[in-house]
Order: sequence, then structure tokens, then C-alpha cells
Amino acid sequence: MGRTLAKPFRFLSIGGKPNLEFWFTQSVILLSTMLGVYLASFAGFEIAINFDRYQRLSDTRNLEISLRAEVSDNIIKVEEWAGSYNEGPMLWHDLRFAPRESFKLDDVIWLTMRNSSTTFELSPETLTDIRRFYSVVEQNKTILFQQSQPNGLAKKSIKNMALAAKEARSDILDRMDEDIVRLDAELKELLD
Repeated sequence: MGRTLAKPFRFLSIGGKPNLEFWFTQSVILLSTMLGVYLASFAGFEIAINFDRYQRLSDTRNLEISLRAEVSDNIIKVEEWAGSYNEGPMLWHDLRFAPRESFKLDDVIWLTMRNSSTTFELSPETLTDIRRFYSVVEQNKTILFQQSQPNGLAKKSIKNMALAAKEARSDILDRMDEDIVRLDAELKELLD
């Protein structure tokens, strides 16, 4: 009777004798390998996600720092233009003295951001306020250039530009500084 039961399980035997220890060891090795592969793939996946998140945060931080520097430089330019208008208004009104290109905002980062997916990682309020600041300055520059002499409309335009620069300094730059500090903290947290 014992031999008839052993025949179907002959493949489990070595040399005709059942070898359960061998097959138990092989099963443990197989299960250990499967568990190891599963755990390693999970750990690798987690590392890949953390790396992607770190890279995204780092790119966003670098973009925000560059954009903040550009906006800060432009605010300083607008403040200088507004401060010097009364001393030499004809620089704005007579193209023989200074071409319009001499009154241009730096916009390399702002224009380059259009081609980057990282742009949408920045605060929408910040992007909107920067766009509005640039628009107000450009609109008022156009009005200034259209005037042939320093009149009330020109003075109002230069005043609007100075006000836009003041608001940008207090709102945009402060918000960007807070965002940069927040991004630094998130990056540090990822590294810990």
C-alpha cells in the first residue's frame, strides 16, 4: 500500500527514496527569493519616487530663486526710472536722447519659463502678480513713449509704475521669499 501512494510522487524522491528535506529547503529558498524580490522592488520604487520628488522640488526652488532675482532687478529698474523722470523727462519723450530699448525690463527667465513644466509648480498667485506687474509697467511705458512732452498723463504713468514697483516689492518678493524657505524645508526633509 505504501508503494502505491509513493508512485505518483516519485518526482519528489531522489534515488527512489522520498527526500522531503531537500524539497522543503528548495521551497524555502524559492519563497525567500520571491519575498526578497518583492521587498527590493518596493524599496527601489520608493527610492525612485523620492528622487523624482527631490528633483522636482530642487528644479522649482532654482526656478523661483532665478525668477525672484529677475523680478527684484526689474523692480529696482522701475524705481530708478520713476525717481529719475523729473530730472530728465525728455529721455522718455524724445527718441533722439534714449531709444525705447534702453527702458526695457529683463525677462529672460520669465520668457523661458513658458517652455518649462516646472513653471506650474510655482504659486499661481505669484505668477499672476508678476504678470500683472509686467503688464502695468509695459502699459505705462507705452503711454509715456506716446507723449511728446512731460504732461499730466505722462506723470500719472510714471506714478503708476512707481506704485506697481512698490506693491511688487512688498507683495511678490515677500511671497517668493516664503516659498523659497518652504521649498528649502521640504528638500531638507527629503534628505533626512
